[in-house]
Amino acid sequence: MQNLQLLARRTFPALILLTLCLMVAQSAHPWLLRWSGQLTYLPFLAMGCAALVAIKFSRSRMTLYCVLLLLPYAAQLYSGQLWLNPDIVPLPLLLMAAMAWLLWDKDRGFAPVNALLGLIQIGMAIAIALLLYTRLATLSLNWLAPVQQWLYPTYSAHFSALDVSLYAILLLTALLRIGLSPTNNHCVLFVSLLLLPLMQWHGPHQLLSIQISLLAMALLLLLSVILDSHNMAFRDELTGILSRRALMQYVQTLGKKYVVVMADIDHFKSFNDTYGHDVGDQVLRLVASRMTRVTGGGKAFRYGGEEFTLIFPRREPAQILPHLEALREDIANYQMVIRSPDRPQKKTKQTTKSRSKKSSPGKQNVQVTCSFGVAERSSKAGEFMAVMKQADMALYDAKKAGRNCVKTRT
Repeated sequence: MQNLQLLARRTFPALILLTLCLMVAQSAHPWLLRWSGQLTYLPFLAMGCAALVAIKFSRSRMTLYCVLLLLPYAAQLYSGQLWLNPDIVPLPLLLMAAMAWLLWDKDRGFAPVNALLGLIQIGMAIAIALLLYTRLATLSLNWLAPVQQWLYPTYSAHFSALDVSLYAILLLTALLRIGLSPTNNHCVLFVSLLLLPLMQWHGPHQLLSIQISLLAMALLLLLSVILDSHNMAFRDELTGILSRRALMQYVQTLGKKYVVVMADIDHFKSFNDTYGHDVGDQVLRLVASRMTRVTGGGKAFRYGGEEFTLIFPRREPAQILPHLEALREDIANYQMVIRSPDRPQKKTKQTTKSRSKKSSPGKQNVQVTCSFGVAERSSKAGEFMAVMKQADMALYDAKKAGRNCVKTRT
């Protein structure tokens, strides 16, 4: 569910931008038509800038995407032909196969061996798509004709039933990939695939539509690099919440009234010693996800190790204590299930019989609790680090009081 939300949040803005670009192109404003004829090199310049930034950040897939997206534009611009073999194999379809293949791959950098491997993969994907297309083209697809006329009667002259079928399969394959990992980079690369069918469509003002769409795509590729780099710098890699660096930046925006809460996972070292670091990482993710749900206007950060920081701007301790108590109970009431390493992987008759005697064989429920220390900015503690020190002392008071509680220092 979380992946679907990220997918929607990171894909829809790009789709809206591309749709607006196509609407602007279809308006056929005289200034746009004049620009289209005089600045045909501008998409090359924009995509070249995007490729250079991608190289700087070692985004090999994005660099290849920039090059592959320009190939149909260059082919149509200088030769007026989008087919490797006229009336047989459309170039955009073959390039989509290569780009969908790359989407499932990882960024390999630009070492000579890795670069050669990337080119080999592109060649293999194009060869497989070419072979599949030529094989399927000999088959009778008359049964798809009614569907073709019903779904896209206006564009049936531009796309055969085979073209539409293969485009749909490749897009669904790419959509599955970004559903598994909806990063900004993956989502923008997926959206760029949608430009390829546009390049095969011979409609009014097609060249202008492609030019504006390529400019928008170059902007989106640049933004994806910036956003992913920002997330790497300001989000904790393990838990996904804001990091200590983001906390220090956020502090600069605080006014003269705020509350700082230091939170610590109780007996965290024993989790690592007893169950291993993998379980310890699960505990950190669990607590982090609960911290981000705190109510009362709080903002959660991972301070380091098993410590978290909550900031409540324009609040007083009395106003946030009910919200902290609700957060503490939410964490404490969650039963975390840990699977024993010696649990049998496959069901047997013996394990089936034992289930009647034991409800959860090979599993153990553990309880995670947190202690909280609260401090507010005051005349005695006017600087943020002084307030944090007070909150840390309050956290120490909570530990001495038996843990799993909230303590305040003024």
